[in-house]
Amino acid sequence: MTRSLIDANILLEILFARKLSDKCEQLLSNPSKEYTISVLTLHIIWYMAERYKLSPENIVDMLSVLTILPITEPTISLANIRYDKKDFEDCLQAACAETNDCEEIITIDKHFKEHSHTKLPVIVVG
Repeated sequence: MTRSLIDANILLEILFARKLSDKCEQLLSNPSKEYTISVLTLHIIWYMAERYKLSPENIVDMLSVLTILPITEPTISLANIRYDKKDFEDCLQAACAETNDCEEIITIDKHFKEHSHTKLPVIVVG
C-alpha cells in the first residue's frame, strides 16, 4: 500500500467545490493507497471551515478516511534546513511526509517540489 501525503490545497479544492474538485476526489479514491495529512493541514481545513461556515459534519467525514501525521522536532528541523525563503509551509508539509514514511505527495501546487526541496515524488493535479 502506497502512503500518500495530501497537501491542504487538495482538500480545500474539494471542500469548496472548485474547478479541480472532481479530479481531486477521483485521485483520492484509490484503495491501494493510504491517504495522510499533516496536523498543519488539519488546522488549515478547520480554520477555513469555520471562516466560511462550512458544515462540521462534512469536515469530520472527510477527515475520517485520512491518517493525521504529527509534526515533530525532526520534521521542523528538516523543513528549516530546506527553507530558502520561498514557502515554509511546503517545506513543512514535505518534511512531514518524509519523516512519517510517506512515499509520495499529492498537491495542486506546480511549484511544490521546487519550493519544498522534497526527495519524494510529487503528483500535481491539474
